[in-house]
Amino acid sequence: MSVAVEVASRALSVIDNEPIRRQVEVELQSVRVAIDRCEQEIVRHETLDLPAFRQWMAVQCSDILNERHLIEEKIWGLRARLSTVRGLTQHGIRNEAEAFFWFHEIQRETVAIPPYVRRAWEEVTIGRSGRQTAHGVETGRFGDRPDDERTEGRSANRASEENATLPEDGRDRSDPSEREESAEHKSLYRKIARLLHPDMAGALTKQELELWYQAQRAYEEKDVVALETILARCDRVGTNSRTLSELRGLVMQANSRRATLRRSIDGLAALPSWRFLLLDSAEIKTRLRNVRRELEGAVRELIREAIVLENELKRIGRRADQWLLRRKGAGAQLGLGL
Repeated sequence: MSVAVEVASRALSVIDNEPIRRQVEVELQSVRVAIDRCEQEIVRHETLDLPAFRQWMAVQCSDILNERHLIEEKIWGLRARLSTVRGLTQHGIRNEAEAFFWFHEIQRETVAIPPYVRRAWEEVTIGRSGRQTAHGVETGRFGDRPDDERTEGRSANRASEENATLPEDGRDRSDPSEREESAEHKSLYRKIARLLHPDMAGALTKQELELWYQAQRAYEEKDVVALETILARCDRVGTNSRTLSELRGLVMQANSRRATLRRSIDGLAALPSWRFLLLDSAEIKTRLRNVRRELEGAVRELIREAIVLENELKRIGRRADQWLLRRKGAGAQLGLGL
């Protein structure tokens, strides 16, 4: 009988888990304080250091930035020209030399353009958005002839059919990795919406409202890393009436989010704008040397790329000259009846 009473008393004994609960709450609060510090570092960089660094860079490195801009524009033009020439070879023109010749003749508008060249030009230059302008030459139809209209219509229909096979962002969702990425960014956005959407969270602070706007932009751009960082910055779930297991779950989530913020900060710390306003004059001089050295290296790479493109176009231009000579020779022979 005494054994049964002892077993019953043991079964009815209640374990006081309040000390454990207080310990978990203290741990959660500590992690949240660490998250707040991380948030403050990121916000400081976004609102103070980065704008100040950009202004400083625009003044101190204006010469290199202008040079880089000019070279980038030159490269864009060279790439467009080379792409157009090669595109013509894929739509009825026999080789790059002939395509190069007709490309320049179309720009000069000094000779009559054969129909097959006109069709090839339209195939290359009429994009999905309709007629565009490239290098000061209006692309699309060359005249008002009925055959030009039919060609333009066929090209537009083909472009519409291609657009119909892809989603709005032009990415093929048949790739499993694309589907996983899409599902991940949607899942993150739903979690953020539960915490920050005005209809669910009520009145938002200025900082929370800014996070909500950032989340919407990141969702549109499908930026998973940005969404993870935003989610880590908007955890403000209370601990009242939470079970011990729920509190432990919150601790795990908070630790995960703190780790995400730390990774984001590590990435920001590698930027020259990180803590820019906290640098002394000697550190700013060092930062300036490093930034200029990096920009100069980027300009040298761009110059090398421009030289490669120019050399390629010169090579095709020489072949075009040879093609033209052969064409004139063949025409002279025909004229003499040879």
